[in-house]
Amino acid sequence: MNVSPRTPPAYKTYFVDLPLSRLHVLETGEGAPLIMVPATISEWKDWLTLAQFMAQWFTVYFFELPGHGQSAPFSMRFSSLQVAELVEQLADQLGFERFNLMGFSFGGILAMRAFQRLSHRIDRLVLIAPCLGKSALPYSQKRLRILHRITRQFERPRLQSRFVKFVHNPRTVSLAVSVLQKAGRLEDTIPLKSKLLNITVGTISVLAAQIDEILTTEFAAKSAKYETPCYFAMSIYDPLLRFDVTLGIAENHFGNLNTVRLTFPFHQPPRPFTFEELNDGFYKTVDSFMRVNA
Repeated sequence: MNVSPRTPPAYKTYFVDLPLSRLHVLETGEGAPLIMVPATISEWKDWLTLAQFMAQWFTVYFFELPGHGQSAPFSMRFSSLQVAELVEQLADQLGFERFNLMGFSFGGILAMRAFQRLSHRIDRLVLIAPCLGKSALPYSQKRLRILHRITRQFERPRLQSRFVKFVHNPRTVSLAVSVLQKAGRLEDTIPLKSKLLNITVGTISVLAAQIDEILTTEFAAKSAKYETPCYFAMSIYDPLLRFDVTLGIAENHFGNLNTVRLTFPFHQPPRPFTFEELNDGFYKTVDSFMRVNA
């Protein structure tokens, strides 16, 4: 029986110049290529252990979204369609005719956009607690409309500048965190305070565009399901996304769906899982998925 190693693989970071953006990329592991599409406000250090965990099967490429971390923003308004094109440019630049794709959390929308554009080049898809449409959000239609109106206001440069000034103040950032948690029913496990204290106007602009898509996107099911093997893992108690709705969307799109039902009481853990914790909790199911779909 194959036993997973207990030492995280080495990694490196570098920049890749693409037509749409100058991307800051994390690379780790060896094997077939896996491009990880980031979640909202993701910086590479937050997801290093997950990348190293997946590096036990793949050469993993995680990139910081344009306008986040050290990646250059898009010249136009951020959109999931641009991210899908960006994934294509990255795969081409790295020389991969075929590759694997992974998305997690609210990056699920970005991963689905990329998959729809590039499904003919993708061998496997991995989705971890993915947002796959607004119907999976545990909000009423009234709350969705209110959140959508508020989000559109944050696309105004003047308001973005004022908000950044407000959250950069240690005396007022806690109030901003409380308001955001209440408005979006966000978990207190999400490290909003540390993120807001260092957030930039450019990231606010990208974040507003991302949330706008989260609140409005639905993926229409095709007449024929994709046969690309898909690993789907999500907690049945996820407080930010409805499990049954999310699973239903995945089942409508993928005929070869490998579902792992988790029982975590959170969407995002209070701290990133360690390499050892990921191995203890997920190695067997991921390795089984890889073996069956080799």
